[in-house]
Amino acid sequence: MLNTILDTVKNHNFKNVKRVSKINLEIGELTFINVEQLKFAFEVISKSTICEGAEIEVKFIKPYIVCNHCGYRGELDTVDDVIISCPKCGSPSLKIEGGKEFNIKNITVEFEEE
Repeated sequence: MLNTILDTVKNHNFKNVKRVSKINLEIGELTFINVEQLKFAFEVISKSTICEGAEIEVKFIKPYIVCNHCGYRGELDTVDDVIISCPKCGSPSLKIEGGKEFNIKNITVEFEEE
């Protein structure tokens, strides 16, 4: 994540970048990422970079499934550890089409005054 942000700022040839102040993420619930651990790890690895001290906001994405048994298509309301079943018929035979994402939605960059 840090390298992607640093590369993006570098590749866009932004001049006078002071810092990245905010990072908005979209994370699928099926990644089972612990946000507090993610924030701590990012805090450690971002020291002495333009991302040091950046606020991280997370929007969780619900799993989107297709049931191979009854044809249900839609989001799952709850994820019970790793046991996932169709909310309509209870079948565990599902195709998961969403909920495993990890996207950097956008970043807020502050610039030096000229």
